[in-house]
Amino acid sequence: MGKSTIMFIASAICLFSLLGITQATEEADNYQFVLTGMVYCDPCRAAFKTNLSEPIADVRVGMQCRHPETEKVTITVTASTNSTGYYHMLIEGDHENEICETFLIHSPREDCLEVPKEGFARESSRVTLTNHNGIAGKYRESNPLFFLTKEVAPECAKEFREMEYLPELKDINQA
Repeated sequence: MGKSTIMFIASAICLFSLLGITQATEEADNYQFVLTGMVYCDPCRAAFKTNLSEPIADVRVGMQCRHPETEKVTITVTASTNSTGYYHMLIEGDHENEICETFLIHSPREDCLEVPKEGFARESSRVTLTNHNGIAGKYRESNPLFFLTKEVAPECAKEFREMEYLPELKDINQA
């Protein structure tokens, strides 16, 4: 092959690559917001991320907005996490006067299925999906969501000591 043929093929490859990037950007441009977040497994049942926490792939996550007085749902979107535990959702419309929350739907891990419901741990995370409150741009991030293991992992006691974290008495007895 001649140099001109190689240059033509290389140029064509570059052009098609740019078209793919442009198409992905145009897809996001058709939506009001891009919502991202992550999901992990909490083997210490600490309700916060530790060095022992692991991202979970293929988790089903939902986002729902509802009217605060009537509770009428205005939008529902679902997504799955990637291999690093992150998801992204494309959201239509501005939801200024609504309560919007991300929530867990399903964990593929049999050893990490429990949805937190005690104390400050919540099974959902509120998100702001409006441009009328001082937050600029279309990108929004949800607080991390997590599933709990049934039992506290034995390594957690050491992890808590290294963090100089003093869990509640009931947690110490379990660790």
